[in-house]
Amino acid sequence: DLANESNVRRVLNWLGEHKMIQVLAIYLAFSWVILEVTDVFIDKLALPAWFFPAAIILLLIGLAVVTATAIVEHGAPTSGEAGAEPQPLPKELLAGKFPSLTWPRAILGGVLAFGALTIAGFIWVATRGGAEDEVLAALENNIVVLPFHTTGAGLEVWREGLMDVLSANLDGVGDLRSVDGRAVMSRWRKRFGDGEAPADEGVALAADMGARWAVHGQAVELGGQVRLDTRVYSAVTGELIATSSVLGTPDSILALTEGVTLELLRELGEEQGLGDRGRAFTSTSLEAVQEYLDGERARRHWDWDVAIESYERALEIDSTFAMAAVRLSESYGWRYSVNHPAVVTNAEHALRFADRLPPRDRSILEFNNAFKQGRAVEAISLARRLTDRYPSDPEAWYGLGEAYYHLGSFLSVPRGEISPPFERAVALDSTFNAPLVHLIELAGRSADRAALDRFVAASLANDSTSDNSKVIRLTRTLLAADAADSTAVGESLEALSFDDLRRLLLDILGPPNVDLVKQVSHQMADPRHTVEERSRGLYFWINLTEVWLGRPSAAQEALDAAERLNADPERVAFFQLANLTYSGADPSLTERSFARAEALGIFGTLDGRWVIAAYHLKNGELEVAEAHADTLMLLADSLEAAGDTSQARSGRALSAGMNGLVAGRRGQHQEATEILRGAIPSASRFGDAWIGAGEQLLGLAASLVELGQVAEAIRVLEGFEINSYHEVPAALFQGRLLEQQGERERAIRAYSKVAALLRYCEPQFTPQREVAERALARLTAEG
Repeated sequence: DLANESNVRRVLNWLGEHKMIQVLAIYLAFSWVILEVTDVFIDKLALPAWFFPAAIILLLIGLAVVTATAIVEHGAPTSGEAGAEPQPLPKELLAGKFPSLTWPRAILGGVLAFGALTIAGFIWVATRGGAEDEVLAALENNIVVLPFHTTGAGLEVWREGLMDVLSANLDGVGDLRSVDGRAVMSRWRKRFGDGEAPADEGVALAADMGARWAVHGQAVELGGQVRLDTRVYSAVTGELIATSSVLGTPDSILALTEGVTLELLRELGEEQGLGDRGRAFTSTSLEAVQEYLDGERARRHWDWDVAIESYERALEIDSTFAMAAVRLSESYGWRYSVNHPAVVTNAEHALRFADRLPPRDRSILEFNNAFKQGRAVEAISLARRLTDRYPSDPEAWYGLGEAYYHLGSFLSVPRGEISPPFERAVALDSTFNAPLVHLIELAGRSADRAALDRFVAASLANDSTSDNSKVIRLTRTLLAADAADSTAVGESLEALSFDDLRRLLLDILGPPNVDLVKQVSHQMADPRHTVEERSRGLYFWINLTEVWLGRPSAAQEALDAAERLNADPERVAFFQLANLTYSGADPSLTERSFARAEALGIFGTLDGRWVIAAYHLKNGELEVAEAHADTLMLLADSLEAAGDTSQARSGRALSAGMNGLVAGRRGQHQEATEILRGAIPSASRFGDAWIGAGEQLLGLAASLVELGQVAEAIRVLEGFEINSYHEVPAALFQGRLLEQQGERERAIRAYSKVAALLRYCEPQFTPQREVAERALARLTAEG
């Protein structure tokens, strides 16, 4: 203790005698001046927020440097050994001289620190123009319409309804871009729940979403009148920059919103060149718009039956209501399938009035039209353009995911690119169930339990009572259970409707779930379903599942049972032809199948003609296959003359694709590659297009390998997701190529798929399974 006390006294004496305290005081005072000047600079030069903390850090570093320099130059006091006498100090220091550690030296440390900071600041000021311009460009046109506060009977529907109307009205006027209301409500609920919030907090939310302006307002009933009070704030500064207040009767609320729009735009300085932009929903009927808004609420809660009824009533009231037709088309697609006739007819109906839509909705309509017609290149290009223009729009990201999910295989889109757009849509709007449905399907098919649980929980948080939620819960339960041996699984399936079983199958289709897929598909032929449903369950789901698993005899039994029901003879005849061509079906059925197809007019359809051409190609009858390719071209010309340009485009692409496959069989691989690269995307469409596309993709991969372009061939083969006729040969081919390239892990995944799918195969497919099993044994042994 005495030694420590002596050391402390020695240090204090040394500091006092040699003016260190004075120097430190001078440095700290100078630092205070620097910080005051810095604070002024931050305001005057609009320097970044990090500038002031950086000044403090640099000045502290300067303090350490000044202190260390003094110690090094003049010798720090040493404690010596315990009990040792203090060493005498140098004479010049005893005399109070301090030649090198004077107050200018202290100031110099501060000047150096401040100089470094100033240089950093000027570099930031000089270079910030580009970065700041980029930020401003992102903010420059974005406007967020917040949910309105509503008071009065019958106005609740307008809380979000006014968001939708004003967002659509403002979008595309000049360079304005409205942030999608779905994303706004998602952020709002996370921050404020379903309640209200003060204007300043709503404006802060808009700023967090990258908007430049925020619209906040209220709708109030006053003695039989409705008053709309609307304010536009700068989301950057919080300043109020535009106001509007209009009063009218409840049945004039649409006209009131048009007036509000024009007043706000006038104050924003956008009154020039507005044109007829005030009716974004293309309807002047309040009743029709109210039905539309009811449909929107049902759509957000995944209640497709109610949504369809509401949109149809809106169109009955106003047949020119383009947005109602757009939503009706989408709702039919989700409730039934993308092949439902109402999907196309309502999309075409909306197109007739597309010029009345705001830019964003018109762009989405153009994308939907290209997507539903299967125009892969155009649809994906339009979706990417939408995400570039509206990066905060969850519907744009969902559209890109849809295009990748349904059409990506035609363009060899890697599977890893399918999920991110859906995840981006959900991040922007956690209540958006449509992308969650596809994410659940992708996770279920790949047996990614962690991802499945996450997406199921997110979906159920939005919707816990609909039929869809029931299927989602069952998906999670079944994939966690031992589906092959569980009696409970069978009992739970028996309670499901045909449509529920279809949804469940879409969630679980994948090699890890083979046993469960078989169980579910066979439930679709149960007598509890209608004859039409049982027929489809037999010729489509059971037949294609058995084909997928290498069981052509079991597939034929399903087709025979469907033929006896006689509910859809054309589809049964078509799949009989496809099975003969691709699945190893009994050749003795050929003559009967051909005669039945001829009688039912199957060869007069694009898909029927393709399959018969492929049958002859498989048997090496190249000239006959070419003749059928010519017939496909004639069919395309007939469709063009009849006004069906979409089918005509597909027919020409199928004709070219068949010629490309023939060229590959003849060893003309360069020609085959060029033809198939152009034909495959153009042949894309919904329906049975996947059959022809699968064969063309395999043919393209084979020709690429012959040309030495193995990496591209592997990418082409990765496009196969679920393809009953071609997935096994594609995976086997891919496994061989990956093994040759030394891609051990990826090769194991490809071979594992083959082994899983052919686990219960019939004898003619046993050699393929054994090839995969031997490869797996070889590769795992190497590991």
